Amino acid sequence: MTERVFLIDGSSYIYRAFYAMRELSNSKGLPTNAVYILTRMLLKLLKEKSPRYIAFVLDSKGPTHRHETFEAYKATRQKMPEALQVQFPYILEVVKALGIPILQKEKLEADDIIAALARRFKPQVDVVVVSGDKDLMQLVDAKVIVWDTLKDQLYDTDGVKARFKIGPEFIADFLAIMGDSSDNIPGVPGIGEKGAIDLITRFGHLEEIVKNSDAIPSEKQKKAIKENTARARLSLELARLDRDADLVTTLSDLSLSTRDVERLAALFQELEFKALLSALGKEPVSVSPEPEGTVVYRCSPDIDGTAGYYVLHGAGSAVTTADTTSVCMGERAYLAPFQTDGITLCMHDAKEAIVQAKRQGLEVRALIFDTLLAAYCTDAASSGTRLEDLARSYLNRNIYTPKDILGSGKSARDIESLAKEEKAKFLASHAQVLLPLKQKLEEHMVRVGVERIFSEIEIPLTFVLADMESAGVLIDPGVLFSISDEIATLTADLEKRIYTHAGKTFNINSPQQLSKVLFEDLNLPIVKKTKTGISTDSAVLESLALKHEVPALILDYRMLSKLKNTYVDTLPTMIDPATGRVHTNFNQAITATGRISSSDPNLQNIPIRTDIGRRIREAFVAPEGFLLMSADYSQIELRILAHITRDKTLIESFTRDVDIHTRTAAEIFGVPLNEVTADMRRQAKTINFGIIYGMGAHRLSGELGIKRGTAQRYIENYLAKYPGVRNYMEAITNTAAEQGFVTTIMGRRRSIPEINSSNFNEREAARRIAINTPIQGSAADIIKMAMVRIHARLKSMRSRMILQVHDELVFEAALDEVDELKAIATREMENAYPMDVPVKVEVSTGLNWAAAH
Repeated sequence: MTERVFLIDGSSYIYRAFYAMRELSNSKGLPTNAVYILTRMLLKLLKEKSPRYIAFVLDSKGPTHRHETFEAYKATRQKMPEALQVQFPYILEVVKALGIPILQKEKLEADDIIAALARRFKPQVDVVVVSGDKDLMQLVDAKVIVWDTLKDQLYDTDGVKARFKIGPEFIADFLAIMGDSSDNIPGVPGIGEKGAIDLITRFGHLEEIVKNSDAIPSEKQKKAIKENTARARLSLELARLDRDADLVTTLSDLSLSTRDVERLAALFQELEFKALLSALGKEPVSVSPEPEGTVVYRCSPDIDGTAGYYVLHGAGSAVTTADTTSVCMGERAYLAPFQTDGITLCMHDAKEAIVQAKRQGLEVRALIFDTLLAAYCTDAASSGTRLEDLARSYLNRNIYTPKDILGSGKSARDIESLAKEEKAKFLASHAQVLLPLKQKLEEHMVRVGVERIFSEIEIPLTFVLADMESAGVLIDPGVLFSISDEIATLTADLEKRIYTHAGKTFNINSPQQLSKVLFEDLNLPIVKKTKTGISTDSAVLESLALKHEVPALILDYRMLSKLKNTYVDTLPTMIDPATGRVHTNFNQAITATGRISSSDPNLQNIPIRTDIGRRIREAFVAPEGFLLMSADYSQIELRILAHITRDKTLIESFTRDVDIHTRTAAEIFGVPLNEVTADMRRQAKTINFGIIYGMGAHRLSGELGIKRGTAQRYIENYLAKYPGVRNYMEAITNTAAEQGFVTTIMGRRRSIPEINSSNFNEREAARRIAINTPIQGSAADIIKMAMVRIHARLKSMRSRMILQVHDELVFEAALDEVDELKAIATREMENAYPMDVPVKVEVSTGLNWAAAH
């Protein structure tokens, strides 16, 4: 077997390790995720490949020769996250202790060092470049391969051709033409990946393309190449790796050294890598699980032995659990600390306790720190925001969970049946982690730059939502009873029609019986199979609805049945007898986009486009002496798209108040504005919003009922007319791939580890998330800021905010305050965040929600 040298692209390896795992830190708060994952990756490589020669190659610390050539080179790169910076010395220590040589040279990037070493050593050994970066694909030949360890994908010459449709020798030309936003290589404007591949396939290297530019079939591409020849040549100089870099390194210099086990053990001990310590045959030194200086006291008076536990820690701070499943939170005595000025109540899911306090008529004067919201701010996509998850990941401590105390399944007990000792044990274990967890989360929020989102948006919003939950909404059950009877008549009629068209009676609600009717009796084509059989979900029925009446009628039947069961028959049963109103729960820390959601009941999913859905909203009524007011953002996500992308056409449209869907239709279909038809506008609207959600040609063709090729042409026309959007989509996808996360305009973070998945479908889904999150997440931030400001203005008024549904706020407006409230809502919503385009809010009123909207 031919000897091999493994050249590891260190920067790529480090960043991939950093974003491959959710937050991890030791008990002192030091982030350790990058060190841990990188160590595991290196150990795996060493074990499986047993390399004789290996190197961990890093970029130089200062500017390189490319910066001298092009000052803006890599200017768009974000600064290394602080949470990674503090781990860097440990990473280098681990690499050294593993016996792996580290290579770094002034003014040279790691890629150039790898290129020069590959050229030098390939006459002696095979070269394995360990990286996932496309820049290094240009080195591949008969003796050099690239190994993407994250995807476990090897790229030889055929592998490069399969991925890029061109050989390795053309990769630099490819990058030079299409550009590379991650390195800020400018490329040729207007020519993307497909166009670059087409030109290279037809003509060859860049100089051949330039020489034969008159023969380029596309007038647009011909013009772009001729007008940007110098720019393309500069881009090629930046993209081409320096295989002649001056290095004195010999192959023997890259020999793997003996592992320093004692040094590794010391590092793993400090970093608290218990599993890695065990693998070394070492045992971790025990660390006290209790934080120093924390004392747990029982709150008085002890009404029923289920005392809430407070942690008193130093002057002026108090901590309590906010577990509302515990009866103690409902007792007025245990809510007294809310009324105390000058203390900070540290809680997990504080809103629930604030609602309890408000229902008891208590004014909340204490400051609040919410560990749930703090964790949510650091990563909205994290599922590990339960207190027990946070205690484990930040403090390396296990605390009692409700399941530990109550059990699960049929043997689970009700909390009321617990003995006081069991309740005390549960509450105390939670209370004891809150203060040390507060400290860790505060440090972590500073590291990732979200402390303002936490303190200026999420914490104030908790009080807003608590007031809205306490207020509730007024429902007229008579309206719903009438709709229920009507739906019963409609569904009965639909049943008869379904049986007639099916030629038999069957249980419409049985997937098995429906499947038999559709695919055996009616012989309709099978669209999708699942583990349990042939799918009859809504997407399947929608695709079959054009072929037969039965699936179309089933869709109508399901829609009506769902509305009846979810809202029409259920809402009257949810009216609180004490208030006469329905009180939904506003979930502040659930959605990955940062949006507020609603549950028990979900008041955000009542359809507005159907007649029945609109009529259900008629049941939401204003009390006597009030009107319902709806304040709704107009196309806020498209306006944010214009602001983020800086696209001149989009900005001009909104600035001049041109209808954006009509403008897009005119651009895509190539007609004047006054010749845009209603159908053209409808299609353009679907494309506008589809772009925000990263919609591809396949999905768009289904949405519009057109051929996939036509849908692809529409998308290409859109991106050609809105180049700022195209650049944004490419840049944000690359940023997500490099960082493992994206942020909103306010800095709210969402991790997307799937962006580098080896599974194509996972990668595509992650790409769509990367494109959408900065837009939808920013819309969420903006309406939250507006809610906080409006709520502050309402304190001296009788009017109040009662609902938030996506981009809409609903108020109960006192009749003598309607004009003032309109002005407040409009001003605060339109000016919540400064943008490059005007923000518009549509406000209307009515006696019920349907009339107001």
